Amino acid sequence: MTTDECVEALSKVDLFAHFTKAEIENFVLNAEEICCAPGEVLIEEGTVAEDFFILLSGKLSVFKGKRILSELTAVDCVGEMAIIESRPRSATVKAFEKSSLLRISSESFQEFLLQRKDSLFSLMKILSHRIRMDNEVIAHDFEQTSILVHDMRNLLSLFLLLDKFEMEKGSVQDKHIRIMKTARGHLARLANLCLANVKKNVIPENYGLNSLPSLLMEMAESDCITHPDLCDKKITIKETSPLPEFQFSKLQIRRVLLNLLINASQASASGGSIEVVVERQDGSAVVQIKDHGSGVSDSIGARIFDSYYTTKPQGNGLGLSSCKQIVEQNHGGCLSFAANPSGGTIFTVSLPLLWRESSDRKKRIPSIPMSI
Repeated sequence: MTTDECVEALSKVDLFAHFTKAEIENFVLNAEEICCAPGEVLIEEGTVAEDFFILLSGKLSVFKGKRILSELTAVDCVGEMAIIESRPRSATVKAFEKSSLLRISSESFQEFLLQRKDSLFSLMKILSHRIRMDNEVIAHDFEQTSILVHDMRNLLSLFLLLDKFEMEKGSVQDKHIRIMKTARGHLARLANLCLANVKKNVIPENYGLNSLPSLLMEMAESDCITHPDLCDKKITIKETSPLPEFQFSKLQIRRVLLNLLINASQASASGGSIEVVVERQDGSAVVQIKDHGSGVSDSIGARIFDSYYTTKPQGNGLGLSSCKQIVEQNHGGCLSFAANPSGGTIFTVSLPLLWRESSDRKKRIPSIPMSI
């Protein structure tokens, strides 16, 4: 970059907001511009150094061990903790793509920035912002792991079929073994997702051509007869119009439907009925789950999809928020609810039949600057 380009880039950084153009130019002339090739290590975790960097162009990845913490883009600072206290680096920074940076030594920092109280205040705000963002990442990770554990608990009901083994023989027993093997695979995958969420790894979501009516029939023969909240309800499934196979994650949508069925059941009286209607509407596959309970009041409806909001004494408020995320963020669909004209509530899941997952959804690494 030319000096003028560097000056223009730095003028966008809060740290230099109170500098004149001439002062920023003088700062640039006393800094060293470096380039990093893709994969090149800029900062090594555990090493001691007294330089920090300003990313002028390109992208950097921040690692803690094998865990990806964040990605940094221009114009941002990295390694600023080294100029505050001389301690080993807390993370590794690599160039994700070809990147251009300014290397600022502690001497330059003291000469230019320590003379400006406004700049020190800006640095404090930057560090405070990053701490808050770090806390938000931790809270998000905790919520995602809690959601997975919540849905794993729902799937455990399928293993109640083991209690029937002593009374069954032949094909019935074989069917129940098949159901439990499927559940074991689902639980293993959710456990892997929990671990991946902690490590910030990316696991393919197993999207593929699947049949929504077939999934519902599988659930009718397994979850609906084993889950304690469902086994005493009359659940009917009706396909009102032919629905083709389409791309979706079978495990994720199963989690959605199971959560909605459990909610409908908990809102219904013992022996109550729940209708599940699946149909094609224009370019979408639509599932409606109708209960005949007390319905949803306006005050509750305004917050019904909020994380951790629940009206149940033993609830955790994660079921509906996870459904919303899976349907809308992971599948580009829509999840809504409305009053049932005959009493109760109707939850509607709408999934596009022709949908391609976006690059944004594949990206699971938060772009949050970390203090290093």
